[in-house]
Amino acid sequence: MRKYLPSSLNIAFAIVVFAMYFSDANAQVKSANNSKPNYPYWGEYHKTPISEIKNPQWISKNNIVEGWDWTLPQSTEPSKYSSLCVARNFGLGTRKIEQLPEINFSSNPVISHWVEWRDLEPKEGEINFKPLIANIKAAYKKGYGSIVRIHFSATDFAPEWIKKYNIPIRKEYKKNPIKINYEVSHPEFHKRYLKFIKALGQSGIPQMEEVKGLFLGYASPSNGDEGIGPYPEKYANANDTVQHVRERIDAWATACSGVEYKVFMGGLSNYGFNKGFGIRRGFVEMYLYHIPDEHIGQQLDDNGYLFVDESNPIIEKNLFQGEENEEYEEIWATPERAFRFGKDTESYPYRYFTANLRLLQMRCNYLLNNEFALLHDMLTWVSLELGKTREDAPDAWCFLRESYIKGQGAGSVKNFERWVFQRDVPGYETKPVIKIEHPIEMWMVQPGKYYDFVARQGAKIGFDIDDVFLSTNKKFAVKISYIDNGNGKWSLVYQGKKGVEKRSIKCENTGNVKTATFFIDADFKNKTIPFDLEVHGKDKFEPTISFLRVIK
Repeated sequence: MRKYLPSSLNIAFAIVVFAMYFSDANAQVKSANNSKPNYPYWGEYHKTPISEIKNPQWISKNNIVEGWDWTLPQSTEPSKYSSLCVARNFGLGTRKIEQLPEINFSSNPVISHWVEWRDLEPKEGEINFKPLIANIKAAYKKGYGSIVRIHFSATDFAPEWIKKYNIPIRKEYKKNPIKINYEVSHPEFHKRYLKFIKALGQSGIPQMEEVKGLFLGYASPSNGDEGIGPYPEKYANANDTVQHVRERIDAWATACSGVEYKVFMGGLSNYGFNKGFGIRRGFVEMYLYHIPDEHIGQQLDDNGYLFVDESNPIIEKNLFQGEENEEYEEIWATPERAFRFGKDTESYPYRYFTANLRLLQMRCNYLLNNEFALLHDMLTWVSLELGKTREDAPDAWCFLRESYIKGQGAGSVKNFERWVFQRDVPGYETKPVIKIEHPIEMWMVQPGKYYDFVARQGAKIGFDIDDVFLSTNKKFAVKISYIDNGNGKWSLVYQGKKGVEKRSIKCENTGNVKTATFFIDADFKNKTIPFDLEVHGKDKFEPTISFLRVIK
């Protein structure tokens, strides 16, 4: 989490700035959409409140719809390992909990309780968890689980009485940090931190059914006790050698005995993973970050295809793995937030779309979302995807895209894939198409290549499906989202019961994104064609395919 809580003066200033730039941003978006939109396939910026969202209707017959199709059969249930955070409560007040909306789509909603150490132990040795427990139970009555996030390290998180121990201030790597932190390795601070965590375990909070996650952080110049130890994430293994870090992790393991899987760390630690802890990152809005990253199973092959190492412990054990996709308020397009993603909101639906697909490609099971959705049907789908594995996922998919990163693994990054794999081989060559400009210059992108391609084009495009996902199923729905460019025909080709079968589509050159649904009875084990699923253009026509989804 990278936000901070502004002072009342800053809030007033933000309101004025917000009003000025909100109207200006809307004017820019409207003007752009009346000419040639830069992001034509994702609609205009519009926030749908969480309370108004419902699962879209599943249609059980072949069809073609305008736009994207995120439907799943009505019987699909969220994973017991998933959590969708749609609200945060800062402090121990109850107003936010009292205002929690009813959730009308299939999900496991949670609220995150952001609580400061000073609120729970205002006097040394007098720790009171009763208000927090009351809030957790109140949220549960409203249909919400709870994430417990207690902050310790900043000078305004820690209690006043800690000052008498003359604990030095931690030296930060940023010149102008949002938070000033105590040096948490100091014996006087460390001793009282361990004592508090022991009391947390004795309170019974970790074992409460209502509690779905507990945050274990460290200290950071940003808000929220980011990290897990004194070393930056690129030196993650070094944190495992630090004695006070190991003792902090040990204390949490004892306090959360039997429910270690609920603990998620603010940074990478193999020592913590071995305890059964998970991890939470928080910048998936920058959807090309952590490529590659072997710590979380993100790898690139020699041809630039991004793939997941399914044997990675986080993936294989389905440990708590979280992301935050929540920087979509108008204020992010103002000087107050340094125009984080550009000077208007036009790109926001595209970023929201792409970041959601990336966090699912990363196999996340926890998502912190806004209290609204930019693509509400997509959010219902995401809530049903979180936490699912090859064994129990309702669908598998491939987003045909390409971007260009620098640094480790520099070069092209092809596709976001979740158990459906597109690969170029002789006779099945593709090229990236449909260029979408980035609204900003993301730090991990090659200079001069601040754009994505969001589809691939070819006379033949081949897809293979993970064998574990397929298991014994033979009946599937296949949904293919394509850009309706050109006048020509293309077909979905697959091995049917009696041989190779095909289902055909005619493009009408509308320039719109459309999604075609085919219900098929396939025999993938005994196929006589190179790939499980193939898309063939007719008479040299090359279809423009963006997204393919296979539903059990």
